[in-house]
Amino acid sequence: MSLLKEFENFYRNMSVTSIARLGDIYAQNATLIDPLSEHQGLENIQGYFENLLTNTSKCECSIQHITQQSTDIFVTWKMLIVHPKLNSGNEFYIDGISHLKSNDEKIIFHRDYYDLGEMIYEQVPVLKFVIKTLKKRLVS
Repeated sequence: MSLLKEFENFYRNMSVTSIARLGDIYAQNATLIDPLSEHQGLENIQGYFENLLTNTSKCECSIQHITQQSTDIFVTWKMLIVHPKLNSGNEFYIDGISHLKSNDEKIIFHRDYYDLGEMIYEQVPVLKFVIKTLKKRLVS
Protein backbone atom coordinates (compact mmCIF):
# COMPACT_ATOMS: atom_id res chain seq x y z
CA MET A 1 0.00 0.00 0.00
CA SER A 2 1.28 3.48 -0.84
CA LEU A 3 2.39 5.89 1.87
CA LEU A 4 -0.53 8.24 1.20
CA LYS A 5 -3.05 5.39 1.43
CA GLU A 6 -1.46 4.24 4.71
CA PHE A 7 -1.66 7.82 6.03
CA GLU A 8 -5.26 8.23 4.91
CA ASN A 9 -6.31 4.86 6.39
CA PHE A 10 -4.70 5.66 9.73
CA TYR A 11 -6.39 9.04 10.07
CA ARG A 12 -9.79 7.83 8.88
CA ASN A 13 -9.73 4.97 11.40
CA MET A 14 -7.74 6.45 14.31
CA SER A 15 -7.89 4.46 17.51
CA VAL A 16 -5.60 3.54 20.38
CA THR A 17 -5.09 0.13 18.78
CA SER A 18 -4.00 1.65 15.45
CA ILE A 19 -1.11 3.58 17.04
CA ALA A 20 1.16 0.58 16.45
CA ARG A 21 0.79 1.21 12.68
CA LEU A 22 2.41 4.65 12.93
CA GLY A 23 5.80 3.03 12.28
CA ASP A 24 4.55 2.16 8.78
CA ILE A 25 3.83 5.84 8.13
CA TYR A 26 6.37 7.93 10.07
CA ALA A 27 10.17 7.66 9.97
CA GLN A 28 12.04 6.99 13.23
CA ASN A 29 13.31 10.60 13.25
CA ALA A 30 10.05 12.24 12.10
CA THR A 31 8.79 15.56 13.48
CA LEU A 32 5.13 16.33 14.19
CA ILE A 33 4.09 19.91 15.01
CA ASP A 34 0.64 21.28 15.78
CA PRO A 35 -0.51 24.58 17.31
CA LEU A 36 -0.15 23.10 20.81
CA SER A 37 3.09 21.14 20.72
CA GLU A 38 6.04 19.62 18.86
CA HIS A 39 7.09 15.97 18.91
CA GLN A 40 10.44 14.59 17.75
CA GLY A 41 10.82 10.93 16.87
CA LEU A 42 8.39 8.09 16.26
CA GLU A 43 8.15 7.11 19.94
CA ASN A 44 7.11 10.64 20.95
CA ILE A 45 4.63 10.83 18.07
CA GLN A 46 3.09 7.54 19.23
CA GLY A 47 2.88 8.96 22.77
CA TYR A 48 1.16 12.07 21.41
CA PHE A 49 -1.52 10.00 19.67
CA GLU A 50 -1.97 7.73 22.67
CA ASN A 51 -2.57 10.76 24.88
CA LEU A 52 -4.90 12.38 22.32
CA LEU A 53 -6.99 9.27 21.79
CA THR A 54 -7.09 8.29 25.47
CA ASN A 55 -8.27 11.74 26.59
CA THR A 56 -11.01 12.18 23.99
CA SER A 57 -14.30 10.32 23.96
CA LYS A 58 -14.29 10.49 20.18
CA CYS A 59 -11.79 11.68 17.60
CA GLU A 60 -12.54 11.04 13.93
CA CYS A 61 -10.74 12.57 11.00
CA SER A 62 -12.28 12.95 7.56
CA ILE A 63 -9.69 13.53 4.84
CA GLN A 64 -11.09 16.05 2.35
CA HIS A 65 -8.29 16.36 -0.21
CA ILE A 66 -4.66 15.34 -0.71
CA THR A 67 -2.27 17.12 -3.06
CA GLN A 68 1.31 15.98 -3.63
CA GLN A 69 4.13 17.93 -5.26
CA SER A 70 7.34 15.89 -5.22
CA THR A 71 8.06 15.16 -1.54
CA ASP A 72 5.64 17.84 -0.24
CA ILE A 73 2.11 16.69 0.55
CA PHE A 74 -0.83 18.89 1.60
CA VAL A 75 -3.90 17.38 3.24
CA THR A 76 -7.14 19.18 4.09
CA TRP A 77 -9.28 17.56 6.76
CA LYS A 78 -12.21 17.92 9.13
CA MET A 79 -11.94 16.43 12.62
CA LEU A 80 -14.86 15.46 14.84
CA ILE A 81 -13.92 15.75 18.52
CA VAL A 82 -15.71 14.84 21.72
CA HIS A 83 -13.69 15.85 24.78
CA PRO A 84 -15.18 15.90 28.30
CA LYS A 85 -13.65 19.33 29.06
CA LEU A 86 -14.58 21.06 25.80
CA ASN A 87 -17.99 22.17 24.50
CA SER A 88 -19.67 20.67 27.59
CA GLY A 89 -18.64 17.22 26.37
CA ASN A 90 -20.60 17.61 23.13
CA GLU A 91 -19.11 16.95 19.70
CA PHE A 92 -17.66 19.72 17.56
CA TYR A 93 -15.68 19.96 14.35
CA ILE A 94 -12.34 21.52 13.47
CA ASP A 95 -11.14 22.16 9.91
CA GLY A 96 -7.43 21.97 9.25
CA ILE A 97 -4.62 21.41 6.83
CA SER A 98 -1.46 19.37 7.20
CA HIS A 99 1.85 19.89 5.44
CA LEU A 100 3.81 16.67 5.14
CA LYS A 101 7.26 15.96 3.79
CA SER A 102 8.29 12.46 2.85
CA ASN A 103 11.48 10.71 1.88
CA ASP A 104 9.35 8.72 -0.62
CA GLU A 105 9.05 5.88 1.89
CA LYS A 106 7.85 7.51 5.11
CA ILE A 107 6.78 10.87 6.49
CA ILE A 108 9.69 12.81 7.97
CA PHE A 109 7.84 16.07 8.74
CA HIS A 110 4.19 16.72 9.62
CA ARG A 111 2.82 20.12 10.56
CA ASP A 112 -0.85 20.72 11.31
CA TYR A 113 -2.50 24.10 10.87
CA TYR A 114 -5.87 24.78 12.46
CA ASP A 115 -7.63 27.49 14.43
CA LEU A 116 -6.64 26.90 18.05
CA GLY A 117 -9.27 29.43 19.18
CA GLU A 118 -11.97 27.41 17.44
CA MET A 119 -10.68 24.21 19.00
CA ILE A 120 -10.04 25.33 22.57
CA TYR A 121 -11.16 28.82 23.48
CA GLU A 122 -14.52 28.71 21.71
CA GLN A 123 -15.36 25.41 23.41
CA VAL A 124 -15.12 26.78 26.97
CA PRO A 125 -18.47 28.44 27.88
CA VAL A 126 -17.16 31.71 29.43
CA LEU A 127 -14.48 32.19 26.78
CA LYS A 128 -16.92 31.26 24.02
CA PHE A 129 -19.19 34.15 25.02
CA VAL A 130 -16.30 36.64 25.18
CA ILE A 131 -14.88 35.56 21.80
CA LYS A 132 -18.28 35.68 20.06
CA THR A 133 -18.86 39.17 21.49
CA LEU A 134 -15.43 40.35 20.27
CA LYS A 135 -16.02 38.87 16.81
CA LYS A 136 -19.37 40.66 16.54
CA ARG A 137 -17.74 43.98 17.47
CA LEU A 138 -14.98 43.51 14.90
CA VAL A 139 -17.35 42.91 12.00
CA SER A 140 -19.99 45.50 12.99
